[in-house]
Amino acid sequence: MKVNPELIDEIKKYGAFDISACFNCGNCTAVCPLSKEDASFPRKLIRAGHVGMEEKIGSALEPWHCYYCGECSATCPREAQPGEYMMALRRYLIAKYDITGLSKIFYKTGWLQTWLALGMLAFFYWLYASYTGDFGALAGKIELAFPVYVTVALGGYVLNMYRHAVVKPLGGIKASLKPAHIYETLVHGFTQKNFNGCEETDLVRWAAHLLVMSGYVLTLLISNLHLLAPLDKHYGAFHPVSLLVWYAGFGILVGGGVMSLRRVFKSAESSKFSHPSDWLFVVTMFLIGASLLFTHYLNVAYGPGDPLLAKVYRLNIAIETVWIILIVPFTKWIHIFFRPLAVYFQHVKKEAEAGTAFSLNLGGTK
Repeated sequence: MKVNPELIDEIKKYGAFDISACFNCGNCTAVCPLSKEDASFPRKLIRAGHVGMEEKIGSALEPWHCYYCGECSATCPREAQPGEYMMALRRYLIAKYDITGLSKIFYKTGWLQTWLALGMLAFFYWLYASYTGDFGALAGKIELAFPVYVTVALGGYVLNMYRHAVVKPLGGIKASLKPAHIYETLVHGFTQKNFNGCEETDLVRWAAHLLVMSGYVLTLLISNLHLLAPLDKHYGAFHPVSLLVWYAGFGILVGGGVMSLRRVFKSAESSKFSHPSDWLFVVTMFLIGASLLFTHYLNVAYGPGDPLLAKVYRLNIAIETVWIILIVPFTKWIHIFFRPLAVYFQHVKKEAEAGTAFSLNLGGTK
C-alpha cells in the first residue's frame, strides 16, 4: 500500500486538532461504546493518518459510525481531541466523495461558503422580488425542482462512496441481498439510532437533533409536494397544513436554537469546535424555520393578499434556494445518508470476506 507522508497535514486542514500529540495508547477506542471489533475507532484511523495510509482512510466506514459522543476526547491523556479528528475525517471523506471538488474548496477556505451564501441570498431575493408574474406558480416550480437537484447531487456522492468503500478495496461490485441487512440500513436511516449508543446519552443534543430533523423532513414534504400556497389560499390556524407548518417551524427554531447555544457556550465536548460550515448549516436551518413560520403567520392573520406576506414568502424561497443549491450538497447535512449506508457497506464487507456476498467482479461475474 502506498503511503502519503503529507496525509495527516491534509486532514488537519479539515478541522482536526493537534492529533500529532497522540501516542497511540488506545484509550479512545477502549472508552468508545460505538467502537466494535469489526469497526474499531478512532485509534486505528489515527494511526493510519500518521502513517499516511491514504487508501485505508479513503475506504474507511468507521468515521460514519462515530456520532461524536465526546468521551474519547474527554478522557484522552494527551488532549489530542480524537473526536474532532473523526469529525475532520468525515469532512475529508465528503470532499473525497464529491465529484465537483467544491466541498474540498469550501472546507479548506473557511468562510468562503458563507460569503458565497450571503451573495446568493441577496441575488435570489432580488430576482424573486423583481418577478412581476404569478410568484406562487413560480415558487411551486422551484420547489418541485429541488428534489431533482438533490437526487442528482446525492447520487454522485453515493456512487463515489460505494466506489471508495467497496469496489476499490474488494476488487469488484459487491452487495448484500439479505433482508435483515437492508432492513437494518433503513432503520438507521430513519432513526439514526446509534445516536443514543453513547454510554452517557446526551438527551438535550438528541432532542435538538430530533426536533431539527423531524421539522426539516416536514418542511421537505411541505415544499416538495407544494402543500403550502400562501399567496393563493387563506389558511386557518388549525388547518391540517397549518399544523404541519407550526410543528416544522417551531421544531427547527427550537432545535436549531439549542444547537447554536451549545456551540456558543461550548457546553459539551461535541460542540467545543465549530467549522464555519457548521455555523452556516445551523444558521441557515434556523432562518428557514423562522421565515416559514412568519410567512404562515401572516397568511393566517391577514390573508394571502397581505403585501408583507409577499415579501417574506419571497425571502423564504430565496433562503430555501441557497440551502438546496449550496448547503445541502456540501455540508454535514448529507451525514444522514452516509451513516446508514456505512452500516450497509459494513455488512457487504463482512459478507465479502466470508464469500457470501453477491459479486460482480470488474473482470467478469461469479
